[in-house]
Amino acid sequence: MPKKYKERSLIEFQKEFPNNEACAKHLVEQRWPNGFVCPRCGHNEAWYLSKRQLFDCKICRFQTSVTAGTIFHGTHTPLVNWYWVLYHMAMDKVGVSVAEMQRLLDIKQYRTAWLMAHKIRKAMADRDARYSLAGLVEMDDSFFGPKGTKRGRGSERKSTVLCAVSLYRDRQGEEHPGFAHMQVVDNASGDSIEGFLERLGCGSTTKEGHDLLKAIRTDGWRSYGRATKRRDMSHYKVILRDPKAAGKLLPWVHRVISNVKAVIRGSHRGVSEKHLQAYLSEICYRFNRRFWEKELFARLVKACISAQTITHGDLVRGQKSIHRY
Repeated sequence: MPKKYKERSLIEFQKEFPNNEACAKHLVEQRWPNGFVCPRCGHNEAWYLSKRQLFDCKICRFQTSVTAGTIFHGTHTPLVNWYWVLYHMAMDKVGVSVAEMQRLLDIKQYRTAWLMAHKIRKAMADRDARYSLAGLVEMDDSFFGPKGTKRGRGSERKSTVLCAVSLYRDRQGEEHPGFAHMQVVDNASGDSIEGFLERLGCGSTTKEGHDLLKAIRTDGWRSYGRATKRRDMSHYKVILRDPKAAGKLLPWVHRVISNVKAVIRGSHRGVSEKHLQAYLSEICYRFNRRFWEKELFARLVKACISAQTITHGDLVRGQKSIHRY
């Protein structure tokens, strides 16, 4: 049985997608793997209007482009540029600078490259929103914001972020991280944590009727106890006599948080409060697919095909000040 997602090295990527025509052909194949299907009537035959790059359904005469209904919808940027940004955002473990992508791809306006990156982040977030965490989940809250402000749960100027990492044991009984999810919340209250648990899959069951999310392990903060009590979940508390020991007692969630902060400080040089969630979703998306590195580009193209686009106005509306880390 052939692999669902094709593996590609950088050299293979360069050979396969040298121009817009190759990218458009690939996009058609990915969107309609069994041949064109009209999005309006479902008919599978159409004329292709090459000059306008449109499919014209032979039955209902509805015209559609290969980019319609995807994150590429309405774009004036060449597909080959999109593919290069997709490749780097999928494959670069420490993230990719929008300014660097603008320079390398000779994109005239920074705003164009910035919007492309955020559209791709939306596709990543939409894809991961389909999945739930299972088994035992390690959880903690962290704070993202300007330097020099009060640290921890008493901070008023920092954004509160909840982080969860599912855990599994190998044949030798050693614990390993599975999938991760991070979410910006108003505060670390029981209500916020309960909402986060619902997002993670609390209440979801397997085909056999067993709960997917069975228990959480935390530092014992009272809000976690309140939330798990309401949801009738098991709660394992790790008592932290020294806050500096959190990295040892809750190792996986703290490793993910540290990696995220390093990426934001490094490649992005800080992000706005408004868009923090988008960057968290991007980093978690790559982390959750770290075992399939060479498939990441193919997986991301699929995600972009199934996601609705977002406009520049949607993104900048209500934007707040830049957070420096």
